[in-house]
Amino acid sequence: MSCKELPGINPGCKNVYPEVLSRPPLLSSGKTLWSGISLDQFLLPPGETAEYALEEFVLTINLGQGFQVERILGKNSQIGFMFTGAVALCPMHTPQAIRWDRKTHILSLKLEQKLLHRHALEVLDTEEFELIPHLITQDALIHQIGLGLKAQLQTNDVNSRLYAESAATFLAVHLLQTYSTRKSIVQEYKSGLPQQKLRQVIEYIQEHLAEEISLNELADYLGISRYYFCRLFKQSTGLSPYQYTIQQRVERAKQLLLQGTLSISDIAIACGFTHQSHLNRHFKRLTGVTPKTLLNL
Repeated sequence: MSCKELPGINPGCKNVYPEVLSRPPLLSSGKTLWSGISLDQFLLPPGETAEYALEEFVLTINLGQGFQVERILGKNSQIGFMFTGAVALCPMHTPQAIRWDRKTHILSLKLEQKLLHRHALEVLDTEEFELIPHLITQDALIHQIGLGLKAQLQTNDVNSRLYAESAATFLAVHLLQTYSTRKSIVQEYKSGLPQQKLRQVIEYIQEHLAEEISLNELADYLGISRYYFCRLFKQSTGLSPYQYTIQQRVERAKQLLLQGTLSISDIAIACGFTHQSHLNRHFKRLTGVTPKTLLNL
C-alpha cells in the first residue's frame, strides 16, 4: 500500500520513528545510552502522521488524559479510545499511520529486533515469531517498566545500563510469552543459582564496582542467558542485579567514608557512582542518612 492510498494521511512515507511525529521528545535515552531498548517521552498537539514502517517493535504508553485514536495498519483501519495508562503494541515492517484528536502525553519504548530474536530462541525455541499488534490494551507490567525507565532518565542516572538491560530482558520475554502467536516454552527454576556460580558473580560485581556493569557481562560470565540470570540471581539474593549492585556500592562507600581518607566526591567515583549527588541519593535511600551525616555521627 502506498502512502497516497491511506485516506487523510499526508503522502511521503517514512521508515523511522519518532521522526514522523511533529514535536521533538521531552525526554529521550537516544539510541546509544542503553542496549536493546530506548525511550522517548512526547507531548503532542492533535494531529496525524505520514505513513511509516517501524524497524523496531514500539510500545506506546498513554501518560495523560484519554484520547480518540485511529490507526491504519496495512489494509485495516482501527479506532478506539486510548485511556490513561493504556498501551499500544506497534508491529515492525508494516505500513501504518496514526491520527489522534487531542493533546497527548505519551511514552514510547522501542525494542530492537535482535533483542526479541535472542529471547525468542529461549522462550519459543525459534527465531521465527509474530507479535500480535494491539491498538489499545491494558498491561500493568509494560506500564510499570516504562515508568521505571522514565524515572532513570529523569534522575540523570547515566549509569543505568544494568537497570535498562534488565528491564529490556523482562519486557522482551513478557511480550513473547503474552502476545506471540506461538506458545511459550519457558522453564521455571525455583532453586536460584548454584552456590559456586553465585559466589563467582558476586566476586565479579565486587571487583568491578567502580566500573559500569552490564547485564550481558554478568550473564556471559556465568554462561547463561540474560533472562535466566536475572530470575535466578533474584531467587538467590532477593534483589535484582541492579538493586544488588547499588546496595554493594553503598556498602563500599560506607566503608570508605569511615576510613576518612577520601572526599565524598572521590568516594562516589571510586564506588561507581557518576557524581556525589548520585551517591547521596542512593546512600540516603538505603541507609536513611546522607554520607555527610554519617561522617558527623
